[in-house]
Amino acid sequence: MSATYLVHRKQGHSYLFRSIIPKDLQPQLGRRQFQLSLNCGILSRSKSLSLHLYSYAQRLYQKMRENQFQFSVNQVKDHLRIELAKLTRSNFVPVIREKDKQLAQNISLSQLSRKFLASKTEVGYPEKTVNGYQDSHKLLLQVIGDIDIASITHQDGRQFVEVLKKLPVNRSKSFPTLTVNQLIELENVQLLSPKTISKHMERVSALFNWAIKQGYLHQNVFRGKLEIDRRIKAVERYFTTAELDLILGYSLKTESIESKKPERYWITLLSAYSGARLNEVCQLKVSDISKTDGIWTMSINDDSEDKSIKTKSGNRVIPLHPKLLNLGFLNYFNQIKNQNKEKLFPQLKKMRSTGYGTLISRWFGRYLKKLGIKQKGKNFHSFRHTVVNKLSTQQVYEPFIKELIGHSHGSLTMDVYGGQKPLQVLLNECVIKI
Repeated sequence: MSATYLVHRKQGHSYLFRSIIPKDLQPQLGRRQFQLSLNCGILSRSKSLSLHLYSYAQRLYQKMRENQFQFSVNQVKDHLRIELAKLTRSNFVPVIREKDKQLAQNISLSQLSRKFLASKTEVGYPEKTVNGYQDSHKLLLQVIGDIDIASITHQDGRQFVEVLKKLPVNRSKSFPTLTVNQLIELENVQLLSPKTISKHMERVSALFNWAIKQGYLHQNVFRGKLEIDRRIKAVERYFTTAELDLILGYSLKTESIESKKPERYWITLLSAYSGARLNEVCQLKVSDISKTDGIWTMSINDDSEDKSIKTKSGNRVIPLHPKLLNLGFLNYFNQIKNQNKEKLFPQLKKMRSTGYGTLISRWFGRYLKKLGIKQKGKNFHSFRHTVVNKLSTQQVYEPFIKELIGHSHGSLTMDVYGGQKPLQVLLNECVIKI
C-alpha cells in the first residue's frame, strides 16, 4: 500500500491501521510498531480512517514527549480503539483526498516550517518578521504535534483557535516550564488579545497558503477558522494635539538631556517630525545625515548587515523638518561626528529580535505612563499614525505621504516609473506641514 499506515493482509478481511512508533519513544514503549484492526473492508473508507488515526496517534506521542501521560502500547491502542468507535458511531469519515496525502507524504509540520522560514529569509524578510512566523509555528507544533501535514484536519484548525483563546500573555517568559495543556488550565491570568490571536492565525494560514503554492497541499484547513469580533471598538492610535504638546514639552528634556540620555530626545523628535519607524531612526549612522541641494536630510536604508527596513519602499531620503534644526539637532550631529562615532546614537545596542529600538521603546512606555497618556493603542509607533493623520487632515497629496513614511504607492506605474520626488517638493509640500 502507498500509505504505510494502512495494511491489508487477506482479501475479504478488514484493513489494519499500522503505527510506526517514533524512534525517541521506542525504548519507552518497547516496540517499533503495532497494528490495529479498522473493522472495515472498504478501501476508500479505510484510508480515511487510518489517516485520522495516524494523526490522533501523533498527538498521543506528543503528549508522551511532554510528560503529560505515560502510556504503554496497549494503552495507546485502547485510546485509538475509542477514537475509532466514535467515528463509527457518528458515521463520520474525515475527507482527505488521496492526492493531498501523496503530495505531502513524508513532509512533517516541522519540515514545512523550516522550508517556509528558509524561503522568507532567502528573499530578505526582516529577522523580526521571520521570528514572528517561527513563534506561531512553534505554538502550532505544541498544540497538534509534529505530524504529516496531509493528516492535519479542519478539527485541528478549530482546536488551534480554541487553544489560542485560552493562552496567557507572555507564556514563554512567565510560564517557561508549563506545557500548552497546563497553560490553558491556568486561572486568573491575562489572556492573549484578539489582535495577537489574529496575528498567530494569519501567520499559520500564510504557512499553509505557501504549502499550497509549493504543491505540498491542496487546501488550507486554517483559513476562516477565526471569527473576527465585530464588537471590538476601534482604537485611536494617533496622539492628539494636547498629548503631543505634553510629550514633546519640557518633560522630554528632563527625561533625556538632563538625564544624560540625549538619544531619547532626538529619536523622539526625529520620529515625531518624520513619521519614521522607531528602529529606522535608532539604527541611523552618522553618514545617514547629510546635506543635499541645500537641504539637510536623513537617509533610511539597509546598507549594512546590522540595519534593516520593513519593505523595499522603506528605502528613502527624508528632508529634516526645520523645527529639528531650530532645536539644535545639527549641534548633536556634529558632536557625535567629531567623536568619530559610526552610529548616530552610539549608546544603543542591537537586540537579536527587536533591533536597536528596544531600550527606547521600554523607556517611552514608562514616559507615557508618567504623563498619564499610556493607554491601549498609544505607544512610540503612534508618532507614525499621528504624522499620517495630520497630513491627511491637511489634504496633502497622498503619494507624498506614502513616500515620506516608506509605503508602496500600490501602483506599478508609480512604484517603478514615478521615481523619488525632489527634496524641495517633499519638504515644502509635505514635511513642513507636520
